Amino acid sequence: MSKSSTQSKLMLFIVFCAFISIGFPDAVLGVAWPEMRIDFGRTRADLAVILIFNTFGYFSSGALAGTILEKLGVGKTLAYSTLLVATGLFGYAISPSFWLLPLVAICVGFGSGAVDAGLNFYAAEHYSNMVMNWLHAFFGFGAMIGPFIMAATLNAGASWRWGYATVAMVTLVLAIIFVLRMNSWDETSHASEEGTTRMPARQVLSMPLVWLQIGLFFAMCGIEATVGVWTATLLRERFDVNAASAGVWAGLYWGAVGLGRLTIPVVFRRVPTARIIQAGAWTMLIAAILLIPDTLWITKIGIVLFGLGNAPMFPNLMTLTPHRYGREIAIHTIGFQVSAATAAVSIIPSIAGFVSEATGLIAIPITVTVGAAIVILLESQLRARTGFADTVH
Repeated sequence: MSKSSTQSKLMLFIVFCAFISIGFPDAVLGVAWPEMRIDFGRTRADLAVILIFNTFGYFSSGALAGTILEKLGVGKTLAYSTLLVATGLFGYAISPSFWLLPLVAICVGFGSGAVDAGLNFYAAEHYSNMVMNWLHAFFGFGAMIGPFIMAATLNAGASWRWGYATVAMVTLVLAIIFVLRMNSWDETSHASEEGTTRMPARQVLSMPLVWLQIGLFFAMCGIEATVGVWTATLLRERFDVNAASAGVWAGLYWGAVGLGRLTIPVVFRRVPTARIIQAGAWTMLIAAILLIPDTLWITKIGIVLFGLGNAPMFPNLMTLTPHRYGREIAIHTIGFQVSAATAAVSIIPSIAGFVSEATGLIAIPITVTVGAAIVILLESQLRARTGFADTVH
């Protein structure tokens, strides 16, 4: 095996690890929050405070991602940002007051946003659609492992703080690996970047089609996060499921996302990418409707089905971005998409939480259902205006 081939496979392994690291912090908070709010004496809706600050950090780094990547390169951006995420996760574990959590959330959000945008830009330029789906599957597995770690911690009778400390340690190990290999990313990126002239960010934002896709990412990722954040609370407070079991089902949701991203591009490899996205959007709507009835087993089916429907959406839309808008603007477009997604991760789950505080937990699945209908509308408009219905695999 040649040295270049070995380096290429090693880089692919590191990219897979990097996508796992993105998923770790995303889903842990939803499982930990029922215990955290009791410890800090907060209401259910106070989760919005943490989500808003996390999103501020995530949104800021996503919006600046193009500039950061051009100045630091993919390798340094990934290494430094993952260290920042690990630091923030340790901050959750040791925070003595609720009002320190928003500051910690900014650190986690800013680091995660830079990692997310950098990885998606790198993967979109270097890997096939199938590999892109597999990479995002490992995000799902990271998001699944995080809740499992927290659920196991709570089931053992330990504090949620120990769960965060464990997740932080794993993230720190990944960060050290990225630091040791941070120069390798840019060695493989220079060839594709030479001679490429990218549009200024302001000019990219003047494109109506870019805003249509930004809106799609906002709605899509908002309802994805709503299901992920509130699954444990729905099961515990609506159906009286114990903390460990609720944490497992929250993890299974993200596991379904990961499983779908592994299998869908293989099983449906002859189906055009845009059609897979369309089918995923309709599956999410059907699953969201299943979350509405006050029946535990139907809700559990809806949770897993929503994960499977959501699975192909993010990676396939990212894959199509360079095709729809051109590689010369992809570095900024992908950053804006990440920013829109992270704004939604705070705003839509927070809206669902506030409304459910006033009207009952049924507001959460209703919010998801309305959001899924909006995703279908925006996706159909984007597909029609770009002509990407049956041409791209």
